[in-house]
Amino acid sequence: MLSLKEGSLFSILHSKCPKCNLDKLYEDNNPYHLSKLGSMHKNCARCGQKFEPETGFYYGAMYVSYGLSVGLMFIVAAILYWGFDASFAVLLTTILGIYILGFPLLFRISRNIWLAMFVKYNPTLRAELERQHI
Repeated sequence: MLSLKEGSLFSILHSKCPKCNLDKLYEDNNPYHLSKLGSMHKNCARCGQKFEPETGFYYGAMYVSYGLSVGLMFIVAAILYWGFDASFAVLLTTILGIYILGFPLLFRISRNIWLAMFVKYNPTLRAELERQHI
């Protein structure tokens, strides 16, 4: 049985290798260091999984990002409109503000989801690497 510190969801939320969940994906853990926003390690230092399986691999993450953005903005708009009876100007300002501030997080989570869709978690490999202390 999976613990809370392993699995695909864990790797997506914590930017860890989707195969072993032991090494980080990005060179800088802070997505708000914008100069290093998309800087990823080439491979996992623990299991060797390539983080860019082919050139242009992350173009598909744009579709994931779009879906997440639209879903988030719809939820925010619905809450403001029906919950607080906000005006159009308030809706637009709030949605744009949230999107601008949340873009680095959405960018990284979209990449994490896209990679996790193609690289499956291997609990046996993780247990073996932890046992070997690699």
